Amino acid sequence: MKVAEATSYGILAFIGATLPWKTRWIKLLIRLFLSGLLINEFLAVMMTWGVFPWKNTSGINYTGFCGHIFLSLAIAHALLWLTWDFRQQWNLPRWANLFAGLLLFAQLLVIHGRSGQLLLVMLLPIAIFMLYPGRWRYWITMVFALAVFGLFTMPTIRSYFMRGFHELLIFNLNQAAIYSSWGIRLLAMIGGVMMFFAHPFFGVGTGDFYSAILKMQAAHQIPATPGFIMNTAANSYISEAASLGIVGLGLFLWFLWSLGREMWRSRDLPQNWFALTYFSIYLIGGLFDGLSWGYADAITIALMAGLPLHQRSVIEPAELSAP
Repeated sequence: MKVAEATSYGILAFIGATLPWKTRWIKLLIRLFLSGLLINEFLAVMMTWGVFPWKNTSGINYTGFCGHIFLSLAIAHALLWLTWDFRQQWNLPRWANLFAGLLLFAQLLVIHGRSGQLLLVMLLPIAIFMLYPGRWRYWITMVFALAVFGLFTMPTIRSYFMRGFHELLIFNLNQAAIYSSWGIRLLAMIGGVMMFFAHPFFGVGTGDFYSAILKMQAAHQIPATPGFIMNTAANSYISEAASLGIVGLGLFLWFLWSLGREMWRSRDLPQNWFALTYFSIYLIGGLFDGLSWGYADAITIALMAGLPLHQRSVIEPAELSAP
């Protein structure tokens, strides 16, 4: 299934990189992305309030048909895009950007998606400083900082983040079992690093992370995690190193560098900003989530590679005819 998935992503990337793009198609792509999130939010509200008979994914309120981690990352991406379009009004009028942004921000607050929440807190101030000139950047950043501070005064949000911080403090690799969210992630990262040192050149093989970590748990090299499947190292870079070794990790980093440089050079173009914001989430979020694979419904980086990014055309002058 994962092989078919990855192949389809590669086909999409090839199509996007080779076929001619038109501005209206890029606008349509982004509108469909935003529309999908807003439709899911509407369904999530109706499902949570009992109007519709369906259940939210994993029983988490206001998530709709999305997993809470993926949804938080997608909303963070959308909010970073809306920050750009609010100023440029390239795709939607300012009132529509503001309305969509407020709806999605409200949803991000109530779902248990610390990954997207943390990334938004980290990336939005940077985006504001890049996009808004003069005093506006300071005022907007101050308003955002006050909003974040205000959110932490809410008992539910403060307790949720403090629980994650507490999980990091009490982590102990020698425990008989690791049950906390961060404990499982750290255990997966440690297991991935151990795999890399055991198979440094070519790794344990694509798709073999889970079977390899089961053997490590059976040998009591790392604690067991009953009832939890660790099919990645909860870190994109460690996952690549563990599964594909130095060769795979080197190619992976080269690809990220080449693609990121292309986006950055023409970041003023709308499609480049859309891709760059996703790319930033991918780079930083990959430090504490396995975004290389594992989230089958996530917008994969291959699709972004297919967008028309920094395009340069060199038109050779016509050869002068001899007199």
